[in-house]
Amino acid sequence: MAKDSRWGLDSGNVRPSGVQQEYWFSLKLRVDSAAQLWQAAALRCLSQAELSQDEVEDLIGPLEDPSIADCLMVLALPERLPGCSRLDTALHPVDTRAPAARAAREPSDMIDLG
Repeated sequence: MAKDSRWGLDSGNVRPSGVQQEYWFSLKLRVDSAAQLWQAAALRCLSQAELSQDEVEDLIGPLEDPSIADCLMVLALPERLPGCSRLDTALHPVDTRAPAARAAREPSDMIDLG
């Protein structure tokens, strides 16, 4: 079964260790419960990073006003991926109004969007 997988297991696609490649990895999420997200991120910080409650709130905000982006980063990003160097990390909220707003603008106005 591994021979037919696309995971590179026993497929001959494994590159020599001296060859480096870069990849973009994208994950789109919808946050359904900010409180559950915060609780999971806080638990990760308290147990794995051994942070105090005050340090947790400095990192991800308080339960009443969580920093969603910081909570997602704490939970979604491993400390390290074996054999890899993290080159960049980006997290941006999706603006569902952006496509319609951009379509309604004149081409010369697009320069101001930067």
